[in-house]
Amino acid sequence: MGIRNGISRYFHKLMTNTSLSLWDQCVVFFLQGLSYVYRFAVTLMRMLYIWQIRRSYRVSAAVISIGNITVGGTGKTPFTCFLAKYLYDHQKNVAVLTRGYRSQAEATGVLVSDGEKIVTTSALGGDEACVMARLLMHIPVWAGRKRYQNALHSIEKFNTNVFVLDDGFQHWQLVRDLDIVLLDGTNPFGNGYVLPRGILREPVPQLRRADIIVLTKAGKLTVAKKQALATYIRRYNKTAPLVEAVTEVVACIPFSAWVQRKGENNCVLEKRQRVITISALGNPLDFEETVQRQGYQVVSTRRYADHHQYEAADYQTWRRLAQQYQAVCITTEKDAVKIEAVQVKDIPLYVLSIEMKWTHGREEAERVLWKKIGA
Repeated sequence: MGIRNGISRYFHKLMTNTSLSLWDQCVVFFLQGLSYVYRFAVTLMRMLYIWQIRRSYRVSAAVISIGNITVGGTGKTPFTCFLAKYLYDHQKNVAVLTRGYRSQAEATGVLVSDGEKIVTTSALGGDEACVMARLLMHIPVWAGRKRYQNALHSIEKFNTNVFVLDDGFQHWQLVRDLDIVLLDGTNPFGNGYVLPRGILREPVPQLRRADIIVLTKAGKLTVAKKQALATYIRRYNKTAPLVEAVTEVVACIPFSAWVQRKGENNCVLEKRQRVITISALGNPLDFEETVQRQGYQVVSTRRYADHHQYEAADYQTWRRLAQQYQAVCITTEKDAVKIEAVQVKDIPLYVLSIEMKWTHGREEAERVLWKKIGA
């Protein structure tokens, strides 16, 4: 955990700092070369599907992709949940297809939830898949990189007629009817370079493929910054609706209550409560800032690598810190699905729950959505 976090911090320094040592400049030069290789590989993969050298498959259901062009937290998981609930409320037989990154069943595929109960573990299905399964009652969730096969199983088993394809913008095997791209409004393109020199998964001009573009964390932007970002986006995509979205805290409750689904719309901690934040996220800073905005006093943070599986040593660290600082621990739902209840019985652990909603541009986005997938 320490080595991975150290590497992550070093890469962040290289991406954001202009004052670099001679060694750092040599590393940047090397990463720049790797970026050209990565960019070529990504372009080649896309062209293989466009030229039909590799085959894409269409299913007998509408497919909506939720994706991004950067690594890190843009809010795909909460937005996927938001859209799946929206479609379910509009009488669609919806199911979610996610990759289950770094899960045991990533290569083979697995049903995570049948819409009534979670039928696998976070280790097998992945943390993101399990948190979506918990939040999406009545909506099946599948994990695995072979999403076409999972889609066929879902159509047969649940009569699915709309799929929400989580993290699907760079997934070419499954033909989709609508591409929704999320951009972190506070850091939409990083330093402008593709991996590993920057955070871009594809060059910015590929935004032209998007049917709807969602600016997440829009509440943190000034009007001037929103306008400047919109102008820049329009250089590459002149027609996709630009939607603004924000996340809202809906609950902060003890871990034991969260497990039992009790008080899921309550915030029981008092303001100025001393807290320790615990997370294994692509963008932990956003979670920590959310905790601070709730009025809690953050006295310590524990950051783990994204998708980290918690171990006995981690629980012991939380226990020690809670005693040392006379504070409670707060984590996310994505992390909570990986925590063993028996390990935290004597730790004052709370779970922060959030929801996403779009605040501007909804009407135009809905028009495009229903036009693409059919009413």
